[in-house]
Amino acid sequence: MTRMKESGIDWIGQIPQEWEVRPIKNIVETPVTDGPHETPVLYETGIPFLSAEAVKDGILDFNYKRGYISLRDHERFKKKVSPKKDDIYIVKSGATTGNVGIVTTDEIFDIWSPLALIRSTKTLAIQKYIYFYLLSTIFKAQVEFNWSFGTQQNIGMGVIERIKVILPPISEQERIVEILDKKTAQLDKVKALLEEQIQKLKDYRASLIYETVTKGLDKTVPMKDSEIDWIGQVPEGWGVKLLKYLIKFKNGYAFDSKQLTMEQTGVKVIRIGDFKSSGIDFNTALNVFTSFNSKLDLYRIRKSQILIAMSGATVGKISFVNQEPNVYSVINQRVGIIESEINKWIYYCLSTDSFMSYIQLNSNGSAQPNISSGEISDFKVAIPDDVVIQKCVKYLDNQLESINKLIQIKNQQIENINKQRQTLIYDYVTGKRRV
Repeated sequence: MTRMKESGIDWIGQIPQEWEVRPIKNIVETPVTDGPHETPVLYETGIPFLSAEAVKDGILDFNYKRGYISLRDHERFKKKVSPKKDDIYIVKSGATTGNVGIVTTDEIFDIWSPLALIRSTKTLAIQKYIYFYLLSTIFKAQVEFNWSFGTQQNIGMGVIERIKVILPPISEQERIVEILDKKTAQLDKVKALLEEQIQKLKDYRASLIYETVTKGLDKTVPMKDSEIDWIGQVPEGWGVKLLKYLIKFKNGYAFDSKQLTMEQTGVKVIRIGDFKSSGIDFNTALNVFTSFNSKLDLYRIRKSQILIAMSGATVGKISFVNQEPNVYSVINQRVGIIESEINKWIYYCLSTDSFMSYIQLNSNGSAQPNISSGEISDFKVAIPDDVVIQKCVKYLDNQLESINKLIQIKNQQIENINKQRQTLIYDYVTGKRRV
C-alpha cells in the first residue's frame, strides 16, 4: 500500500511519500524567460515569428504564426532566448492565458513576449513529464488563482516561477510519460475524427452563407458582374454598398482595469477576450464598479446588435446578440458595436471567409493586429431588396440552426474526451494512479 503525505497544495491533498513538490524555478535549466518585448517589423518571408495564438492543442502550431522577421532581428532576439525542439511555452497574457504548447519541430523560429519558456534540468524532471503536468488542471488552477485582470488576463513571470510542480522520482516520471503518451494518443485519434467532421460541417455552413448573401435563393434569375472580387456575380437588381452607408458603428469605452472585478456589480463589461468560438458568454464576463449614467448607455449592448473584436488574436471575430442581455452590459475598448436596419443580413455578410480575409489584409502588420472602425466600414457587401433579404435571412436562420446543432453535439463529444484526458493526466501526475 502506498504511503502518503500532505502535498501542501490545498486542492490536491495527499501525494505519495517519495514524491516532491517544487516551484518551477527550481527545476528549470535556466530562469523562466520570455521573448523580446519589442514589436518587430514583419515580412512575407524570413524567420517564422510566433506569439500566443500559435499555442494550439498542446503544441506550437506554425500555421498560426504572426509572420516572418529578418535574419538581423533573429540574431538579436536569440541572444535572449533561442527556441528549440521540446521547449515548453506558456501563454502569459490575453484570452488564452495559461495555455501550454510544446515545440515539435527543429525549425528555427522566434517568439514574442506573451510566451514564457520552460526548460527542465533533466536531473529533477523530464521535459515531457513537466509538459503533461502543465496540461493538468492543477497548473490551470494555480494560473487562474494568480492572474491579474486588465483589458485581458495576465500572469507575470514571477508567478510562473512560483507555480508548484509535483515530482515523482525520475524513473517513475519516465513510466508516467510512456503511459500518458499512449493513452492520450488514443483519445486524440478519436478527437481528430470528430474535429474533421466538424470542419466539414463548418465548410458547408460557410459555403451556404456565401452563396446566399451573394447569389440569393432563386438560381433562375439573370446574373451580372458585381465588380467586387469576393462577391463575383450577383442577381440583376442587386446592388453593392460600403458598410458605412448601411450601419452605425460604436467603439468601446476604455474602462480602468482596476475597476474590473469578478463580483456581481450589475454592470458587465465585454472585452475582446470574451469572444469565444460559440459566441460571447455574458455569464463569465467581468463586472465593473461604476454607477449607471447616460454616458455609459452609449456603450450598452442590445438585442440584434453585432459585436466585433478589433484587436488581438480574435481580431475581426463577430457575435450576434440574439436576445437582450440579462444583466446591463457594455463594451470595453477594442470591441465595437454594429447597428443596422438589416443587421442579420449584415451579420451573415460579415460571417463569410471573405470578410475575415479582408480583416487580415487590413489589420496592421505588427505583433498585435488591429482594425479600425473606418476600415471595417469600407467593406463592401451585396444588397438585394427587402423582400429578398427577409427570405434569405429566414432560410439561413433555419439551415444554420440544424448545422449548428450537429456541431454542438460533436463539440460536446470532444469536451467529454477532453475531460477524460484531463482526468487521466491529473490522476497520474498526482499519484492517484500509480505505474
